[in-house]
Amino acid sequence: MGKFYIPFVLALFSLILFFIIFDSVKPKSLDLRLYQVADETIRSNATIEDKEKTKENQKAASESVQPVYQLNSNLVNTQLSKIEILFATIDDIRTQFQDKTKKIEETTESKESSIDTLNKEKTAAFRERMKAATDQANDFSNDLPDWAIVQLLNMDSSTLKSVKENTWKIVKEKMSKAIRDTDLTEVKQEAKDKLEYSNLTGNNLRTANLILENSIVANDILNEKATEEQRQMAVERVQPAMILQGQVLVQEGHIIDSNAMNQIELLGLLDKTASYRPIYALILVLITQMLILYYMEMNRKNRLIERGQHITLYTFVMVFGVILMKGLQLIQSSGANFLAMLYPAALIPLLVTVFVSRRFGNIANGFLAAFSIFIFIGEAGTSFSLVVTLFYLLSGMMGTMLSRARINRQLWPTFIWITIFNSLFVIAFVLYLNMQPFSSDGLLILLYGILSGLASYILAIVLNPYIEVLFEDNAVLTLTELANPNQPLLKELLTKAAGTYHHSLMVANLSANAVEAIGGDSMFARVACYYHDVGKIKHPFFFVENLPQGMENPHNMLKPEESKEIIFNHVTEGVKMLEEAKLPKGIIDICAQHHGTTLMKFFYVKAKEADPNVLESDFRYPGPKPQTKEAAVINIADSCEAAVRAMSQPTTEKIATFVHDLVNGRIIDGQFDECNITLKELHQVELSICEGLNGTFHSRIEYPTLTKNNATNERKS
Repeated sequence: MGKFYIPFVLALFSLILFFIIFDSVKPKSLDLRLYQVADETIRSNATIEDKEKTKENQKAASESVQPVYQLNSNLVNTQLSKIEILFATIDDIRTQFQDKTKKIEETTESKESSIDTLNKEKTAAFRERMKAATDQANDFSNDLPDWAIVQLLNMDSSTLKSVKENTWKIVKEKMSKAIRDTDLTEVKQEAKDKLEYSNLTGNNLRTANLILENSIVANDILNEKATEEQRQMAVERVQPAMILQGQVLVQEGHIIDSNAMNQIELLGLLDKTASYRPIYALILVLITQMLILYYMEMNRKNRLIERGQHITLYTFVMVFGVILMKGLQLIQSSGANFLAMLYPAALIPLLVTVFVSRRFGNIANGFLAAFSIFIFIGEAGTSFSLVVTLFYLLSGMMGTMLSRARINRQLWPTFIWITIFNSLFVIAFVLYLNMQPFSSDGLLILLYGILSGLASYILAIVLNPYIEVLFEDNAVLTLTELANPNQPLLKELLTKAAGTYHHSLMVANLSANAVEAIGGDSMFARVACYYHDVGKIKHPFFFVENLPQGMENPHNMLKPEESKEIIFNHVTEGVKMLEEAKLPKGIIDICAQHHGTTLMKFFYVKAKEADPNVLESDFRYPGPKPQTKEAAVINIADSCEAAVRAMSQPTTEKIATFVHDLVNGRIIDGQFDECNITLKELHQVELSICEGLNGTFHSRIEYPTLTKNNATNERKS
């Protein structure tokens, strides 16, 4: 599909994820009735305000505010002054009419009529005199009926004094305390009861009671403005009645009451046209992921096929991770509490980091955490939902901490990152959930969290070789299969070019040890060496290691130019054979690069002797130069093994000198300019190859030949 492959895979990938997660976010309408027993636990699907409940709470808060009263401490003096004015005026009127009263009392004719007339005059004078007093005193006296005024004007001085003293004393006592309107009747009755214990009787007592009735008033006055302000403040302090996302509305097996039904209706859970916003959010997240991945791949300098492989791997492992997460959610929803913590959150980011890049691993980690929000949407709004998302994010981040090497080469670091640290995160989250670590729930979460790390660790080790087979040329399983001597090419090489086969084995040993010394892929180097000279199968006897003993070298019958072409062809023919056998590209590249662009000195010198105009470039291998550390090492090991084998008496010094000179010559010739091998690594390679060659081509003792005569004499003796 060429350039359309990546967009197609990303679109298909997003579509698959959407259908996996859709069941969790699709709108759900419930068939519920009031006072029905709930078949399942119903949770809020959103965070909204219950406005009716808020108004009820505000009304209750307003009504709970106690009225604000203000005590008027001066009012007692006002009321006492009214009593003072009342009795002062009474005294004045009594003095004014004293003579007239006395005269009427001394007459006998029409006495009653005269007294009534006098009383009316006194009352009128009293009323007139009170008008000149304060308005409050006037109003106070107007509340007293005429008969009471007459009674006060006509009673004897001692009784009048008693009335004044008793009323003044009781009014002062009662009004020195706070009196509210609600308590006024009770306080007045208490005052009247107390007056019963005085020496007043009859109309005198009645008159005193009237004075108390009018004198005692409420002095703790309701402050309506302050009360209203307090009520308003109480209303403002009421928090909105929120229904939180994830909040349990009705527990399974409980009765759905009117309050729960109102909340369910408010959330639209009974409405088939419920909110589609979670679906829109999921689509937006999937589109964002697709755009990020496309942008990242288009900005990488890898070949298109490699970019396609990276996207394919990312999509495969992400789909696997989301399916696993969805499966745990379905099991958890059936009653297995906290099972979400069992998800191996570090696995997918770890695999993506190892096989693609750390940047892609971080992207995978972030989006898996995002997808968990949608998959576990039933837990949304709860502390456990937050813990699940954070656990996935942190655990996945630990998976991206590993280097991009085979997992079996970093088993201990992998265990520490995704198991030990994972366990510490889980302990922290148990404490955050305010659980006792040794309670049943706490231990269950701890167990699941630890198993999550172990599952990530084990699955990573188990899946690593199989993923390598699908997406890596140098997969362990692939290399193990290619290393089998029963492979057709190796069997053919052993049959037709046994010397080359043995040479390949020797080069493989030397190269594997040297590559391992510099931290390269030793197994790949070993297997690549097995196949690096398969091109010699076409003309095996033109290579000295395959010549039978006593057979003349066929190059002696050819011109240097003809010999050169035959030698060159073992590289090009080998590449063709490996491509036809569909071997991994890395092994084919080693075959093409194992001679680099080195000079075929032997035939170049012979050709130069015959024709001084011969060009050096015509006798250089076609290349390319080694592109990797492994190719550079094989380039050195191949030449060293062949040259040392040809030495008549190889010694440690001779081998070391030859290898050192060869490496220096290759450096000067620029053979390693296109790979990232360093001088320090080349020195390590040199030491490793010398050690291997010394162990193989060591000096041997030449045993003496025993003649027939010597043997006969030895037997006789």
